[in-house]
Amino acid sequence: MRANPHHDGFNLVFSDSLSNLKPLLLPILAGMVGFLVTGCVELPVRSRDELAEVKVRERVDRPSESMVAPCSYEEEGEDLPEPEEIEIVPLEVIEESANQPSSSGLTLAEFEAMAMQHSPALATAMAREEMARGGWVQAGVYPNTVVGYSGGEIGILDTAGKQGAFVRQRFVTGGKLRLDRAVAAGDVAVAETQAFATHGRVLTDVRIRFVDVLTAQREVELARQLVEVGEASVKASRQLADGDQIEQTAVLQAEIEAENTRLLHETLENRHSEAWRRLAVVVGLPDMTLQPVEGRLAPEQPRLAWEQVWRIVLCDNPELASAQARVEKTRWAIDRARRERIPDVDVMLTVRHDNPTGDDTANVQVGLPVPLLNRNQGNIHRAEWEHSAACSDLQRLELAIKDRLAGTYRRYEDAAAKCDRLGKRILPKAEESLGLVQTAFREGQTDYLTLLTAQRTFFRTSLSYLTALRELNETTAELEGQLLTGSLQPK
Repeated sequence: MRANPHHDGFNLVFSDSLSNLKPLLLPILAGMVGFLVTGCVELPVRSRDELAEVKVRERVDRPSESMVAPCSYEEEGEDLPEPEEIEIVPLEVIEESANQPSSSGLTLAEFEAMAMQHSPALATAMAREEMARGGWVQAGVYPNTVVGYSGGEIGILDTAGKQGAFVRQRFVTGGKLRLDRAVAAGDVAVAETQAFATHGRVLTDVRIRFVDVLTAQREVELARQLVEVGEASVKASRQLADGDQIEQTAVLQAEIEAENTRLLHETLENRHSEAWRRLAVVVGLPDMTLQPVEGRLAPEQPRLAWEQVWRIVLCDNPELASAQARVEKTRWAIDRARRERIPDVDVMLTVRHDNPTGDDTANVQVGLPVPLLNRNQGNIHRAEWEHSAACSDLQRLELAIKDRLAGTYRRYEDAAAKCDRLGKRILPKAEESLGLVQTAFREGQTDYLTLLTAQRTFFRTSLSYLTALRELNETTAELEGQLLTGSLQPK
């Protein structure tokens, strides 16, 4: 036995005849190959079609269509110089139409299906989930065996010297590969919950923007009727002024009112176009042409109580689940950092033929690092503080969700109160007032400006009612969607 100066650690060289070495070499080679085979893991590869067919899980069962058919009004012409009157639609008819969807147009369910197919946010979340799965597989793969050529003392005595081959393998100890898998599994859990949260954000954004488009569409319809009333009022006022029945100031007032209604109509049309573009963007089809939408604005469910909303938002919240997964991942990372101090074993086997002597020799080398200076103390310290930061971030996130919940629920309560007061008290009174003024005007008991004021009050109260319904439905979508919004924002 002699020392080999070319290798670190313990080095043993056994010189003997090949026939004497065969019983020793064969079990060693068979054991190394068997150990490698059991440590190999094959990466499951998903095709593009399989990835496209991945269905994101639904969080909350709720109707896919929201909410008001527009208040409809019919104009009934009369002989001038009396102004054209508006036939008031009874309030019960307005409420009934609010519960019925429009006759044609794209529905919320269709927009949700578009978003599931075209949203880049969902595609990004799915890709990150698959990336994490690939990292999990790689984390458990055993190190490759190194096989190579070995030659020495070439040319001695005009011979090829010592010629042979070597096999080298690093044996991972201390269960480090298992812990690597556990840390990588934490990454997979984080990616899964983040994909789940992205799915919720996309759906909530689509529902909120669909309500915005639907409300803007109804507002444009209502403003168009208001413009027609304003134009008829100007025409009637001019004829009354020509007959010296009203002052010129009344005509100017009617013209000013008509211009204001035209400006309101243009403003609402612009808002409708903006709402449509934002809806098209969130579903991933920004070039969609403006089309009518179909849905309901009138609430179909009882008013949400604070305890109910609290459970909806905080139970199985994917943001909290993602933060909890990060806490578990960092806990495993601490164990992994501590196990790094256990050294791995490096084994190398060399078999060579000595041409000058005709002998066959084998060389077995076993080495391992001695953890005297580097005990991975820095990475252990870092892992422990990463775990502390993850725990604190979980608490911060829970407080942030509760803070957003308080503000959103307040807006929901305000909108619900507005809808209740406008729909059950103010709008009926505006309808009744307009009916009384119309009757008094026919009988000559009131002037034309009073009729204009009553008509304007009724229409603007209807617009306010639509605005309150929009706010109610948008806050409802936020609460039922666990406050998950902003799917297009970088995460």
